[in-house]
Amino acid sequence: MRGCSYSLRAEVLLPLTGCGGVLLAHGDRHAGYALHVTDGRLVHDHRHAGIRSTLRSRAEVPLGSWTVLELRVRRVGAAGAVTLLVDGRTVAAGVLPLLARARTGYTGVDIGCDRGVPVGEYDAPARFTGILRRIVVDTAGDREVDDVGALLLEGATG
Repeated sequence: MRGCSYSLRAEVLLPLTGCGGVLLAHGDRHAGYALHVTDGRLVHDHRHAGIRSTLRSRAEVPLGSWTVLELRVRRVGAAGAVTLLVDGRTVAAGVLPLLARARTGYTGVDIGCDRGVPVGEYDAPARFTGILRRIVVDTAGDREVDDVGALLLEGATG
């Protein structure tokens, strides 16, 4: 996910009683991203180089039927154009001032929860309480990575 365009596509069922939680989280409060449902809305949190960006859907996520929730991030130079979609319809758009170019956290990827130090403003583990049938992660071939920065980070952490 470093320095490239990417998308996350989740097929979910939210019960009529409502639910929420993390669909996918990668990294932690220092560097990473998470896609989650909070207070009935689709939310994307992103952290890099001390900058936290949050994008929240304008509309609530539908309850009681299978729904496709999507995040699309298109690299624009060092930044990213972000779009949230529900069943193919745009529900929010924004900008990430800086995409990760050297690392995306050290805590790995979680699906259906965030077991580490949370990327977003939610309490870990923030388990997804609906049904998550499938999540697809896709990356584009437009990667721009800071190889020297990545090597320095690796050397600093052992």
